Amino acid sequence: MVLRWMTRAPLALAALLAACTPTTGPAPGGGGPICAEAGIFRPGAATFAFAGDVMAHGLIQQDAAGRPDGFAPALAPVAPFLRRADVTVANLETPIARDVLPGGRDAGTAAPPADGRVYSDYPQFNAHPSFAAALAGAGVDVAQTANNHALDRGPLGVDRTLEALSAAGLRATGTVPRGGAGPWHSTVQTPVGRVALLACTWGVNGLPDPAAQALRCYGGSPSVPSLIAQLAADPAIDAVILLPHWGQEYSRTPDAQQRRLARAAIEAGAAAVIGAHPHVLQPVEEITAADGRRGFVAYSLGNFLSSQWSLDRRTGAILYTDLVRDGQGRVVAMPPRLLPTRVNRYVGTGVTVTPAALVSDGAASIAHAAGVVGAARLVNPSDFGIAAQHPGGAACAS
Repeated sequence: MVLRWMTRAPLALAALLAACTPTTGPAPGGGGPICAEAGIFRPGAATFAFAGDVMAHGLIQQDAAGRPDGFAPALAPVAPFLRRADVTVANLETPIARDVLPGGRDAGTAAPPADGRVYSDYPQFNAHPSFAAALAGAGVDVAQTANNHALDRGPLGVDRTLEALSAAGLRATGTVPRGGAGPWHSTVQTPVGRVALLACTWGVNGLPDPAAQALRCYGGSPSVPSLIAQLAADPAIDAVILLPHWGQEYSRTPDAQQRRLARAAIEAGAAAVIGAHPHVLQPVEEITAADGRRGFVAYSLGNFLSSQWSLDRRTGAILYTDLVRDGQGRVVAMPPRLLPTRVNRYVGTGVTVTPAALVSDGAASIAHAAGVVGAARLVNPSDFGIAAQHPGGAACAS
C-alpha cells in the first residue's frame, strides 16, 4: 500500500505553504489555504484525517445499486478533503461480506447489491464489497472494523470483510480473521515514523464471537491500555492512536467509562484517542499525562455517511491532526481541527456527504458542530484551497 505522502509532489506542497498567511488559528468563516500556524499541514509533519461512522443504510445501498458508479457519488464531494491528509481513517460500521447471510452462512450463490437478504441494513448490516472500493477511491486508507456490527454476518462475515478491504487496498484495525493471531493494530509509515492505529469496541450487540475476532475496549485480556503500553514501548513504533467504539448512542456527552479509558490510553502512551459509535458529535478535550505528555481525545465524530436525518445525526466532522516530533524527539499529536460535514439526499445522486459549508442548508450543521466542539476548532473548505464540488441537484425531502 502506497500512502499519499510517498507520492506527494514537493513543489505542490511548497506552493501551498508559500500561500499561507500567519494566523493564530482558523476563523470559523476563514479563507485562504491552511497554514502550519492553523494547526495542520505543517512542513515535515504527518497529517492524519479521521472520519466518523460509515453506515450503509438501506437507502444508501439502494441508491448505489441503481447507478453504474455505485457508492462513489455518495462520497465524491468530500473525497478531495479525505485525500488531502497523508493517512485517512474511517469507522466502517458495516460488514462488507460477499454473499454471507444473516447468521453467518454462505448464500451459495452470488447476490445482487441491495437485495435485502444478503445485503441489508439495521439491525444486521452488510454491504456489497464494492463499498470498499468506493471508500478507497474517495481517499480512505484504513478502516476501523471493531464495532458493535462487526459480527453481523458472523465469523465468516469478519473474514470476508477483511478480504474485501485488502482487495481494495485498505488496511483494517480492530478485528482479525479466524485463526489469526493478530495483530489487532495496523501500522502505517509516515513522514515522522511508524504510527500504530488500534481500534476496539465495547461489544458486538450480544452476538457470538467464538473465534474472538473483535478486540474489546473493556475487560479484555490483554487490556487495551496494556496493548497501548506494549506498542508505545516498541522501538519500531513511533506513535499510537486509539480508536475506540464506545459511549451511548445519540448522547452528546461522554460517559464516565469513556473518560476513564481516554485517560488510561494517554497515560499508557497513546498520542490521541478518537472515538466513534454515538452517531452524534461529542466534545474534544486535551489530556496531560502524569509524565507531562499531552494528548487529546475526540469522544465522537458523529455520523460520516448514514441515512439518519435529525440535525445532530446528519452532522459529522472530519478531524485533522498533525503528528510532529517534539523537542525530546517524541512523536506527538497537535491540537486537532475539524471540518463539519452534512448528509443530504439529492435528486440524481442520492444520499451524499458534503462539507457543510458547501450546501445551502449547511449553516445549521456548522452551528451545531461549533456548539459541541467549539468554533475555534473548526475549519472551512475554503481553507484547503480545494475547488468546491457541490453534489448538485435538488435536495429531496428527508
